[in-house]
Amino acid sequence: MTGPIAERNITLTLPSGIQESIRVRVWAPEYRPAVLCWEADVEVTGAGDTDKSHGAGIDAFQALYGALYLIPTMLSKYEDIGRLSWIEEAWIGFPEINISVP
Repeated sequence: MTGPIAERNITLTLPSGIQESIRVRVWAPEYRPAVLCWEADVEVTGAGDTDKSHGAGIDAFQALYGALYLIPTMLSKYEDIGRLSWIEEAWIGFPEINISVP
């Protein structure tokens, strides 16, 4: 696997005022013959924890959308312990994506 195609650092501010860096990374979709589909890996690391997952699909676009779809859920656990921000804004730049059929 090569390096990530996208990376963002966001800040977790704990109630004590201590700030921790949370890193979100996404890798390019790859076809994985063992599972007969495309997968795009995604990782959220910080505050002493690492969460890895992947989006999957019948093509690279569907796998990438699936990976991006997972990010808000992967970050939600930090909302219970502090406030997330990106470039000093309350919005962290990961909108929820609807991947269901209209």
